[in-house]
Amino acid sequence: GLVCELATMALKTTSFNALKATTLEGKVVDAPSLVNPAGAVVFLIRRMGCPLCREEALALSGLKPKLDARGIRLIGIAGEHLGHEEFRKDFWKGELYFDVGKKTWYPLMGDGKKPTNTFMGIFSYLCGGVVAKNLKRVNDKGIQGNLKGEGAILGGVWVVGPGSQGIIFEHREKSWGDNVCVSNMEDLDAAIKNVKSPVL
Repeated sequence: GLVCELATMALKTTSFNALKATTLEGKVVDAPSLVNPAGAVVFLIRRMGCPLCREEALALSGLKPKLDARGIRLIGIAGEHLGHEEFRKDFWKGELYFDVGKKTWYPLMGDGKKPTNTFMGIFSYLCGGVVAKNLKRVNDKGIQGNLKGEGAILGGVWVVGPGSQGIIFEHREKSWGDNVCVSNMEDLDAAIKNVKSPVL
């Protein structure tokens, strides 16, 4: 129920606040510094060369003017540096940090595991399932990609409020191309609206 969900998010927020990421240059930043003082939308990118991830990056980047108006940051977390130049240039308007090897941020999204769905992803693609439909949607938009990099460990999206508000929304990627802006835009919008204004 709702109480259980709130308790889970509170526990997850405690773990989130202990996370650290790195800049491209290797400088360490802690998670609270990324979401304060006004909150953040955090995108855990499965693979920067993936056309499905690029589609989601473009959609989330489209929210940036609305986020900027409220001081809410748009934060990308990637598991490797590979492909960051093209990703930032053509697909991502937010900030970009790294959890190299997907060691800490991704297991937290997966409740302690690094969530993968490789077999089901390939099966779904070959059998015309959800992954095949997602790829058709991206192809129809003309979004290109490549096969470089680690793409087995799934990502997702958090909306995190400042201070004690913590994680208020989680979209855990269930399959390749499970784009929050396609499958769960209403809840994402509602969560962004619920981010508390910073205490100045």
